[in-house]
Amino acid sequence: MSAKHAILTCCDEASGWNAAFLMSQLRQRTDTRSCVYYVFTDRALSASTSAMIKRYATLIRCEDVFDLDEFAPDGPDGAPNPARESFLVLFALETLTRIHSKVLFVDKFSFALGDGFDALFSYPFSAPAAAVRHISSWTLAESDKIPAPFKDRMPAGCERALSPALLLVDAAQFSETGIGQAAIADLRSEGGTSFSALNVAFADRWQELAPRWNWPMTEQMAIIGAMRPLQLVNFLGGRKPWSDNIGFFDVKYLTEITAFLTYEEREQDLQMIRNNGFQPHRERRRLRFLEGWSSNLVQNYDQIKDYIDREDFIDGGFSPASKLDLTSDLAAEDDQTS
Repeated sequence: MSAKHAILTCCDEASGWNAAFLMSQLRQRTDTRSCVYYVFTDRALSASTSAMIKRYATLIRCEDVFDLDEFAPDGPDGAPNPARESFLVLFALETLTRIHSKVLFVDKFSFALGDGFDALFSYPFSAPAAAVRHISSWTLAESDKIPAPFKDRMPAGCERALSPALLLVDAAQFSETGIGQAAIADLRSEGGTSFSALNVAFADRWQELAPRWNWPMTEQMAIIGAMRPLQLVNFLGGRKPWSDNIGFFDVKYLTEITAFLTYEEREQDLQMIRNNGFQPHRERRRLRFLEGWSSNLVQNYDQIKDYIDREDFIDGGFSPASKLDLTSDLAAEDDQTS
């Protein structure tokens, strides 16, 4: 087994540049002498996309060694099967844990902000994996601990759900427990996504990383996390920096992405960003969105602050200086105003 650690993501043709961009970021934030970088795909990629990815990572086409159509065939009229990507992630983990001692999977729609990703491989953990809780579990409310649709299949007493957007796997424990094969079997019989399959397979056999390693970039969480030292953010939902037509996200994301695509001469992708990006005539729409969206920001923060400010994660938590108290800050402002 290689002493080097593996860092991987998965993509198709449409998200090929996302995978290449993420790998370019992570290569700058890890020791390239101790890490090997991989991109797995389930389809043939264009020559230009393949060449771009290979500048930053080893490209592995799943179909060359694994018949994905057997597990997740396309639907009628060629409709894409959402389970294909789930099988791809699981196949990648199964493959790389046979070669490397530790494997870090990062979702392609992530953006690295901080340095020190090598530290992830040095944290001592005694479980098959380490991950950040899924955002649905951050409130710590009894009814929110295990989100649908798979909570009925989780073991009794299980109180956590992990987010597979960043998953650090210990190869020896992963193989010994058969988690990968169990997840593939569950996905094959139940359908769904790798999120549900991995949660059922891992159950409580994982340890928690602080949310700075996988901060979910919804509109609400983008503001709450803005003043915290985040390592990696994951863009959930349809609004992403390259399709942000109301100019919500910090321009730093789009600036770095645009610079990368310009360097790679990806004119088609650059044109897509121009077409889907913010335009001055949308300013009124942007302001109306922000006006309605921000009304419950403090209430949402109050629901998750006890979780995000914990200090018992395996990597510690946010430093005291980086913790925010929106409630007290706003109260102080009210006192000054009055």
